[in-house]
Amino acid sequence: MDRAVCERLDRDCPLAPFRERFALPEGLLYFDGNSLGALPKSTAADIGRVVREEWGRGLVESWLDADWFFLARQTGDAIAPLIGASAGEVVCADSTSVNLFKLAASLLRHSEGRRTVVTERGNFPTDVYILEGLIDLSDGKFDLVLAEPETIVGAIDGDTALVLLSHVNFRTGAMHDMAAITAHCTAHGVPAIWDLSHSAGAVPLALNRWGVEYAVGCTYKFLNGGPGAPAYVYMAQDVIAAYEPVVTGWFSHANQFGFEDRYRSTAGIEKCLVGTPPILSLRAVMHGIACFDGVDLDDVVQKSRTLSELLIDLADERLAHAGFVLASPREPARRGSQVSFRHPEAYAVSKALRAAGVVADFRSPDILRFGIAPLYMRYVDVWDAVDALARIMASGGWMAHSTDAPEAVT
Repeated sequence: MDRAVCERLDRDCPLAPFRERFALPEGLLYFDGNSLGALPKSTAADIGRVVREEWGRGLVESWLDADWFFLARQTGDAIAPLIGASAGEVVCADSTSVNLFKLAASLLRHSEGRRTVVTERGNFPTDVYILEGLIDLSDGKFDLVLAEPETIVGAIDGDTALVLLSHVNFRTGAMHDMAAITAHCTAHGVPAIWDLSHSAGAVPLALNRWGVEYAVGCTYKFLNGGPGAPAYVYMAQDVIAAYEPVVTGWFSHANQFGFEDRYRSTAGIEKCLVGTPPILSLRAVMHGIACFDGVDLDDVVQKSRTLSELLIDLADERLAHAGFVLASPREPARRGSQVSFRHPEAYAVSKALRAAGVVADFRSPDILRFGIAPLYMRYVDVWDAVDALARIMASGGWMAHSTDAPEAVT
């Protein structure tokens, strides 16, 4: 393998033309799309137009004339095909954390005497914090079980009130068998919520086919919706009617402009809405999703795996002697769209990489993480990144950062 092979792979890649949809800085190798996706070229121009025309001139009339009222649902319907859902099962609103709270709080109201709430040790912290807060509110009615990833299925039984899992682990990229775990939960009558934040837009998802009933996810990673973009909620069509929202507001009221004194829930997926949706952010999300127009999702998955395999193979060949240990699963079917390595100086190495124009990131305590965003990443990017990393380790360039204190955002 040499760089010429990577160049040929890029020329033959069916996704190569879609890179042009993104505004990528010249000379930068970006491996952090699993933290913040790249900017679609169409986003800035449209947001400017929305501000000038729809807000500046249309003013309040744009709630109807520009479909602002329906944008949260329209955005959800646009997301649905990317996660294997149907129209009317997804709505875009609030943050992932708030959506987790809304779903979990409602489901725990109907726990029928079951006591355990199951998640995995090493899950994204905010997911666990949300569960801890709900358990505190229950005055001891529930117990939190932090199961090891490999023992999740064994921890789910007739006493389980709720399961909350991230499909892809944010540190290691390890990916659960969603279909199998969902089937196990269903067999035990246990509702399960899946966090798709590190999945949607990069790995296979078939929520309807796999029998998934509840899920949440963010839009600012592989969906390229922009920093702090609103998240989304998925509910299967056959559970929407029974869902009783706990966090309620006027955008989920059955008669929104009747201004009634008491709450009555609407009937559809809009019952997951609460307050006024963030229109500018939702428009940005729509442009991120539009980057997938004309894309075969099978090509996305295949390229994700091929890029990841290339990165792993090159690291085995050129970096193993420098103390890098693969933290992600080697088996492609068990790995999300990222490759993580353990190294005792992972933070210093990540800083040295950025100084060399390669943006990967650090996750405590010792993870160097490379996100794989197939729509805009090239095979030569992987080659050049490993080449830069090999030079840094050979020259000791990372040592200049060995005493740096970790920053809030890496």
